[in-house]
Amino acid sequence: MSIGKNISDLRREKGMTQQQLAEKLGVSAQSVSKWENGVCAPDVSQFPLLAELFGVSIDRIFGYRVSSREEAQALIDRADRCETLEENIAILQEGLEKDPASPELRVALAMSWLSLARVRAYAEKAEEADKARENCVRLCREVIRSCGDQAQVDGALEVLRRVYMDTGNCERALECVERMSPEAWQLRLTGKAQALLQRCDTELARFGERELWKLWLTMDQLISFMVSGFCQREDARRALAFAELREELLSLFDRGCPDFFASRKFLAADTCAKLLRAAEEREGCLNALRRQAAYGEQCRTGAETEDHRFAARNPLFFDRLGEDLEAQEEWVRFPDLPAFFRMYEEFLGDSEEYRALMLELVNIGS
Repeated sequence: MSIGKNISDLRREKGMTQQQLAEKLGVSAQSVSKWENGVCAPDVSQFPLLAELFGVSIDRIFGYRVSSREEAQALIDRADRCETLEENIAILQEGLEKDPASPELRVALAMSWLSLARVRAYAEKAEEADKARENCVRLCREVIRSCGDQAQVDGALEVLRRVYMDTGNCERALECVERMSPEAWQLRLTGKAQALLQRCDTELARFGERELWKLWLTMDQLISFMVSGFCQREDARRALAFAELREELLSLFDRGCPDFFASRKFLAADTCAKLLRAAEEREGCLNALRRQAAYGEQCRTGAETEDHRFAARNPLFFDRLGEDLEAQEEWVRFPDLPAFFRMYEEFLGDSEEYRALMLELVNIGS
């Protein structure tokens, strides 16, 4: 075993310097350095203090950590297969006795205690429910206080948030959300929305619309990158699949506002048409051109109205975004579609449907 390395690792997990640890223990920084370098070991009286400072058992300092992360997960999987919560908790508690420093087991056990608390509360066994919640909160706080793995801390904060939601303490639930790391963005997003919902907060509508808008724009960008990436790899089949998906995504919020982001849909249909031409799918290409023409007409009609920039973000879904510039569409001018579509002349020129579409566009333009 390497007591010195364990002390060094635990000290770093707590974000402490050798000098800070030495001051808390009442020894010199040189002594701490000697421990960590294996020159000597702490006096036996120091181990309880070290364990308390690091929030771990003395066994952990000695290196008696039975389970690896993989073994802990195997134990959690085994517990999940139990028929009752009592069996699940018993297995996790036994594992935690062998490996008291495992944050994975602590978070899993905390979640099981929370589940038992909900079952007991539903059965109107308030005292048992309260006891289960106490066990859950204790485990979560141990992880938050002593664990250096931010992902596990986020997990403990999420379980703790659920406890506070169950007990109607929305303010404490929101505090848990705010303490989560940026990497736990999904937990932060859904956790805050749920807390605002339970609190009947009017901020929920604005928060929900704003976050939904960000997610929608991000999906649009990512799918666009996927189209470009597969085009570069000359994988036309998958490029087309993502291009068609993007066009569908851009139409999600059309209800009551058909010109919603019409300019982006115009360009998305243009990409589909070009890919279908490359794949020599005449009917599919022609259908894409029809959709593109319709989007172009929406761009032209919308641009003639004074409230186009407002209407294009669809107030049915996004009426609380105000004048946020990120919520506005940069529309394109109505293009000369007959000239624009002549690039398909060689591919579709002998098609009656193509010629009829071109004639219709000429009449619209005039």
